[in-house]
Amino acid sequence: MSSEPMTHDVLTSGAPLEISSPPGTNKAQNILNEQRLRLLVESVQDYAILTLDPDGIVASWNLGAERIKGYKADEIIGQSFTKFYPADKVASGFPQSELEAAARDGRFEDEDWRIRKDGSRFWANVVITALRDDEGHLVGFGKVTRDLTERRKAEEQRQQLAAEQAATQEATRRAHELQQLNTELQAREIALSDALQEARAARDAAQRSRAAAEEAYGELDQFAYVASHDLKAPLRGIANLAEWIREDCGEALGEQSAEHMRLLHGRVQRMEALINGILEYSRAGRVLTKPELLDTHALVLEAIELLAPAESTKIALSGEFPELWAERVPMQQVFLNLIGNAVKYSQAFRADVLIEVEAKDLETDYEFSVRDNGPGIAAEYHDRVWGVFQTLAPRDKVEGTGIGLSVVKKIVESRGGKVVLESSPGNGSIFRFTWAKIPEQE
Repeated sequence: MSSEPMTHDVLTSGAPLEISSPPGTNKAQNILNEQRLRLLVESVQDYAILTLDPDGIVASWNLGAERIKGYKADEIIGQSFTKFYPADKVASGFPQSELEAAARDGRFEDEDWRIRKDGSRFWANVVITALRDDEGHLVGFGKVTRDLTERRKAEEQRQQLAAEQAATQEATRRAHELQQLNTELQAREIALSDALQEARAARDAAQRSRAAAEEAYGELDQFAYVASHDLKAPLRGIANLAEWIREDCGEALGEQSAEHMRLLHGRVQRMEALINGILEYSRAGRVLTKPELLDTHALVLEAIELLAPAESTKIALSGEFPELWAERVPMQQVFLNLIGNAVKYSQAFRADVLIEVEAKDLETDYEFSVRDNGPGIAAEYHDRVWGVFQTLAPRDKVEGTGIGLSVVKKIVESRGGKVVLESSPGNGSIFRFTWAKIPEQE
């Protein structure tokens, strides 16, 4: 008998099981040990323990394999182990790759679905170990399979329960968020309702104010018309009487009386101009007419023609005068007042009067300016010139009502524009105003 120990490899779920015969063990004892080992393997029912030849043909089968896979030993021994795999795995060559890996690495382990005899599936833990003889030649494979279906079900149930708990928590969180959102929406709805009520109240108040303003404007227009008619009629009567007296007296009217009659006639004209100015100011900025496409260059030339300045007065136009949509009368009135004002005050200051009218294209507006070489205006009077009845020169030098610039400011600002003055004593004056490219809606 050999003095070397004998070993028998039996696969479990892990490394090979080695049963060693101590030195001096006789042959009968070895045979007994082998029988015990075979009985142990064959009687194990919790593990499917089988052997395969190098080609994957089943060579041995235990009770555990019969219980787990459903085949009796005489039904499966001699058959390919691919019967235990789903068809898609067999088609992909996976079973053969397991044997190749075990042969190469000595061992292969996997968890996946396997097939029983009745076609049902079970989740299996599989360990395949290469079996080699004393010289290292591959003689087959040992294969141990455990049925972990119940454990997998329990794991899936645990995962499902965890997912359900997570979903419940998420649903609770979302419900809380929705409740908060609903509370916020209700608060906003209340705030919106309050705002709408305030807006309706403000609209109603505005409508009442507008109606009252329209009524007041109507009464003002009526008063202005009646007042102007009642005031102009006596003035015309006074003017006529003065003219008749002058005609009746003829050359008999003394020089002093003739001067008095001239002064009387001038005062009547001044009073009539004052009444007309008051009417213009009362209507400026609120009597809106339909906008039309205006050539501002032609509009300025018309204003100059209406003013008919002296031949010694030079009026120059510079810049690109645009075509724009605007109300003709209000815009022409602005140019008439500004150019007329410049001519009037400059002529009282010097003989070589020069007026420059310029146009500029701004981003959303057009800017127009009227520059003169008149006496200029001190800074402390820049705000005063816009007031009604405000004049800075004695009436015996410059005849005026003090209403023209007030009318300009009211018209320009009511159309969304701005008007400014740049001036200093001895350096003339520049009046600038802007006019929107797109007219404001009423």
